[in-house]
Amino acid sequence: MSIRTLAFVQDAAAGKRVTRWWLAYLLVLFVGIFVIQAISAAALSRQWPVDEGSAAAQLHEAIGFAALLGAILLWVWLFERRNPKTLGLRRPGRGLVVMLIGIVGGILLQSIPIGFLLLTGNLEPVDGPTGGASGGGAIPLLVLIVVFVTVQAGTEEVATRGFLLQNSAYQLPGWLAVLLPALLFTVVHFAFDPLPFATILLWALFASFVVLRLGSLWLVIGIHTGWNFAMGNLYGISVSGLPAHSNSFTYLAPTPGAPDWLTGGEFGTEAGVPAVLVLALSTLIAFLAFRTAQKQRGRGEGQTETAPARSH
Repeated sequence: MSIRTLAFVQDAAAGKRVTRWWLAYLLVLFVGIFVIQAISAAALSRQWPVDEGSAAAQLHEAIGFAALLGAILLWVWLFERRNPKTLGLRRPGRGLVVMLIGIVGGILLQSIPIGFLLLTGNLEPVDGPTGGASGGGAIPLLVLIVVFVTVQAGTEEVATRGFLLQNSAYQLPGWLAVLLPALLFTVVHFAFDPLPFATILLWALFASFVVLRLGSLWLVIGIHTGWNFAMGNLYGISVSGLPAHSNSFTYLAPTPGAPDWLTGGEFGTEAGVPAVLVLALSTLIAFLAFRTAQKQRGRGEGQTETAPARSH
């Protein structure tokens, strides 16, 4: 069964216009990321310089992503003339609860490869950067930072799994509609070495199948938030090759002599084999859940079409 028939995908045509798929990619990549997000971040840094990796720097990042998110929502509202909730954000009250569950799930998912590396002696606790907060005293600040990370993760999900996946699935073959946003997501993370490329691509595919299965972004926004927050602000590890954050509950680093292919090295655990395996298994489970739901839906529609009419 084509994914074009899914209610989530059909919402791409809920307004008066449907953005052409190639224009949607140009808008997100060049106008959204390279113009709106980059310019807003640069202007903010000039007016309000901050230390790299600090909580203020994470706020800067969140504001830049918020600018991109606002641009996407305005495009959908003003050009396509549809409610931005149709991007996979319906039922926001229930959605926020689902997102919170997803944050916990993302933390647990990230803790699997990190826990393995700790137990095998390939990661070890280290001192945090000077001037940063850690331990129990950092908890109030970390609660606020979760909000910053949610804006960042939520924007990425709305842009790729919301706008682009939905738009592509309405106009392109299903396999291509899933693959193109996933590749774009991977490329904009500048993850070109094999292991980080595999991890980030697998995350993008995993998130795509979850969204197509549930018809909603709320859960993957939460999982994405929890994954990044755990890596950067619970365990103090580099996130996708970016500098480690100044504020984290604890700090971990590769043990001297531990191989980069296992720990991820300077890129963070996303460039290690354990993270690749965890996300490969997660992607397989998400895909099977999606396919099972599709088959059940197809059988249900087939029975409805072939059922004999009842006499009255």
